[in-house]
Amino acid sequence: MGTPEQLAKADTLFATMQLQVDSMGFSHDYFLLSEIQPLLEQMHQPDSVENLPETMAQLEYKLSKAYTRYALGQRFGFTNPVKLFGKNNYDTQIEKADSAFFNQLFSPGADAQAVADLLASVEPHDSAYQLFKKKLSTDTTDAQRYLTLCNMERRRWRNAKQPESQPRYIFVNIAAQEVWAIGGDTVNNMRICCGKASTKSPLLTSEINKIEFNPEWGIPQSIIRGEVSGHAGDPSYFSRRNYYITNSSGQRVDPSTLTPGDLASGRYAVRQRSGAGNALGRIIFRFPNRFSVYLHHTSSPAAFSREQRTVSHGCIRLQRPFEIAEFILEGEDEWKLDQMRLSIDMEPKTEQGKEYKRTHRGAIRLVSSTPVDPVMPVVIDYYTLFPNPKTGVMDTWGDPYGYDKIIQKAIKPFLP
Repeated sequence: MGTPEQLAKADTLFATMQLQVDSMGFSHDYFLLSEIQPLLEQMHQPDSVENLPETMAQLEYKLSKAYTRYALGQRFGFTNPVKLFGKNNYDTQIEKADSAFFNQLFSPGADAQAVADLLASVEPHDSAYQLFKKKLSTDTTDAQRYLTLCNMERRRWRNAKQPESQPRYIFVNIAAQEVWAIGGDTVNNMRICCGKASTKSPLLTSEINKIEFNPEWGIPQSIIRGEVSGHAGDPSYFSRRNYYITNSSGQRVDPSTLTPGDLASGRYAVRQRSGAGNALGRIIFRFPNRFSVYLHHTSSPAAFSREQRTVSHGCIRLQRPFEIAEFILEGEDEWKLDQMRLSIDMEPKTEQGKEYKRTHRGAIRLVSSTPVDPVMPVVIDYYTLFPNPKTGVMDTWGDPYGYDKIIQKAIKPFLP
């Protein structure tokens, strides 16, 4: 720390952090800047320092601590979303520091310019984060600042799969209760219904690999235990809802022969037959995830007219699902799309489809499913402040799950 090169690195590190910490709304104390400054000043006048080795050691320790805090926090987040929200609510793989990052951080050959470049590189550089920084500089109330700071922290959680770098992807924002199908200059958005506060929609990243038409609903065991098992012994309940029960061998079981304890045991499956009244509606978009949640149509469209649309058990209901199918299957043959439309009782668009409908009576079921190849990235996230993907305007949404409060509490120790 005593050589001119080392002192230049220390000066660069201190000046950069001092500037950036203000722009990110964090406290100088968290980065020990008020403690580092007098030590650095002393090192510029070493002849006046009584115990130079001790001063050098303190400066090196505190600079290293501040440097590590800053670089790790800006690059990977000052908080961990899995710890904040729990594994049952969050399953997006975020980037984490590895040995290569630490080797770069403390490269012995790095000069002052290399340190400055690294500090500049760790901050998120996407347009949303830069807009957050700009907004933070003009926020005048604590509520505005907390809103901006919480969403700035979300941008530091770098999605390892980087769906936004893909040319086309599906972005679901639970806080906005909307979905955007984003493909270059084309952006299609619509309302969604998502999970209630008691059955939150999980935040995750995956890839849509299949679209099914007229699906059956395999009722999750949590719903069987909480809502269905109490009706064991009542065949009319199952008949009205178009449910049927099977045992572990796949054989149908008469509801009248079972007790609530039987159904709650997990030894039986309950499914809802396909059709207009099916909870999944007429179309579902499948993607691998450990929560068994999907994007799908619904047999209860009235909820889309509400401002608060947190009504489901966790799945995402789509206002106009076939528009999402058309986006995903861009370039698909129009007759093939008409086969899908006819299969879910939509009006065909081609002359071939219209002729087919005229000459066939009753339900038409030409397509039961279609693979998605290449797969379509889908990200289910949660932003209460974000540039609207369609308009580019910074929009503010509610906080139906109270996640901002959790982030605010977590970052409060870092704030002035």
